[in-house]
Amino acid sequence: MSSATRIRSKQEGITDSIRVKYLAKIDFSWLFLLSGLVLTISAIVLPAHLDLQVLKDKQYVIQSDLDELEYQIEVYQAFLTELHEGDSVLRQRIFEMQFNLQSPGIPVVIDSSASQTPLEWVKQRARRHRELYLPEEQSSILTGLSHGRSRLFLVGIGAIAMFIGFVNNTSASNQSDSP
Repeated sequence: MSSATRIRSKQEGITDSIRVKYLAKIDFSWLFLLSGLVLTISAIVLPAHLDLQVLKDKQYVIQSDLDELEYQIEVYQAFLTELHEGDSVLRQRIFEMQFNLQSPGIPVVIDSSASQTPLEWVKQRARRHRELYLPEEQSSILTGLSHGRSRLFLVGIGAIAMFIGFVNNTSASNQSDSP
């Protein structure tokens, strides 16, 4: 073996021993503490966050329903205003529609799918196309675990992980305190 390879192997041995020393100094109890804390907090926060999202979606649907009803009120109010203003053509058409009369001298084509009453007529004028709101559900494994009974298991696993972290941390500190 040449001297260069001996020096290289000694340097590799030194760096390996330094890595082992640093690895031995790392306290893994913090890993258990932090992971237990994350699991416990996620079991508490994620379901509440999802409930909030569901309520926001319901609020959006209710608001769009309210907007649609306000539009329909405006259409019905405009029809009522025209009716109260005394528009004779409108009154005559409503009268003929209600009593199935034909105007003299004017040929009438009857459409069976047409509105039969004035309220159906106004309702047809008030109809608009609406977009349905379908919320996108994005869920992770952690979100799926934080629902229902598995939520309690997630809290339990988090508590056990924190307990292991506390026990390992106190045993490591006791060993460092002893001479």
